[in-house]
Amino acid sequence: MGKKNKIRSLAALLLAAVCAFSCAVPAFAASDGMYEYEVQSGGAVITAYLGGGSAVVNIPATLGGYPVTGIGAMAFGEVEDGVKPHAEIQQIIFPATVTEFGDRAFAGTGWFDNSASADSEGFLTVNGVLLRYMGSDAVVVVPDSVKSIAIGAFEKNTGITDVTLPAGVTRIPDYAFYKCTSLQQVTVLGELLRIGQSAFYGCSALRGLGGADGIFPQTLRSVGKNAFYRCTSLSGEIDFGSDLLTLETYAFADCPALTGVIVPDTLESIGSYAIGFSLEYRSGVYYPIQNENFIIHVSHAQAQTPEEEQLALTTYNKTNMPIYRYANDPDGTGYFDAFSLDWARLAYPFQLGDVNNDGSVSTADARLVLRCAVSLEEISHESDRKAADWDEDGDIRTTDARMILRYAIGLPT
Repeated sequence: MGKKNKIRSLAALLLAAVCAFSCAVPAFAASDGMYEYEVQSGGAVITAYLGGGSAVVNIPATLGGYPVTGIGAMAFGEVEDGVKPHAEIQQIIFPATVTEFGDRAFAGTGWFDNSASADSEGFLTVNGVLLRYMGSDAVVVVPDSVKSIAIGAFEKNTGITDVTLPAGVTRIPDYAFYKCTSLQQVTVLGELLRIGQSAFYGCSALRGLGGADGIFPQTLRSVGKNAFYRCTSLSGEIDFGSDLLTLETYAFADCPALTGVIVPDTLESIGSYAIGFSLEYRSGVYYPIQNENFIIHVSHAQAQTPEEEQLALTTYNKTNMPIYRYANDPDGTGYFDAFSLDWARLAYPFQLGDVNNDGSVSTADARLVLRCAVSLEEISHESDRKAADWDEDGDIRTTDARMILRYAIGLPT
């Protein structure tokens, strides 16, 4: 390579490094006299309104040359002792680029609490975002024009009982239904991916999400901290489907009517006391109490071949799986007596002695039964335990292993 080419290559590398560094520069704050704002991901997010005295506020389309994309938490002031710092504001006009809103962004204004700000059905929306429901209906159908919901949109609304969310809503944000104590059912028409922190905290009448049967959406990927804390009417067993990745701390704490959950073996993380526990407050400290007869089922994707299922079963490292650690705790004292690996079975007919469900009775089955009989291994699936109990006396013993071995090598049993 010639000298010029080397210099050119070095210059290119330096330019790439500079570009990479500049792209990694964190958000920066600025002010234009009327607003304080931060530049985030190429857009300006207003963090504080510095004006005053005007009943109408017209949010600018750009600040510092950046398009205004959001209004930050408490940007228009925090309400203290019932006093709103910008009670004079009765109307706010937004550019089409604003689609993100922080917690209590407009709480300090007269506009946010004025029912005249909402439409005829009580929905206060901006650019497809539902900021607040101010209607009086108990059964609420959110219009299809709504694509997302802002933090706390229904917070402490004790009048609503049923809410239907349109297909465009894929996330229920933090505190969306916080302490909506009469809320019984939320019907989700689209693919719900995430439920935020404390979204349904204290919704004591809530039976579930989904259809009339109260099942949970099978598309959920994450459930935030305290999301269903003290939802005491949630009952039965919840099947989270195969997409769930995260259950955060206290997600379903104090839900004593729940009897179990079905989670995928691909779950990546689960927080402390997320499921199966209630919290008792004593002398300033919360003490976890395990719910009686609570069962954690772990599901595995349907195997297509015997080899595929055997590979999955043998490589499932229990001690490294989040749900297994949660169910047994790091000290090994055992949170849950009822914990099952509910593997999807192959479509083989039941055969006595075929414990590993590979379609035949072999010495491998005998060895597995022997290890189970001497407590070196556990056979958890009901059909496999039935196949292992050769003499059908209800127990798995070394005699079962011996008879299976004799059958496998062609000796009379």
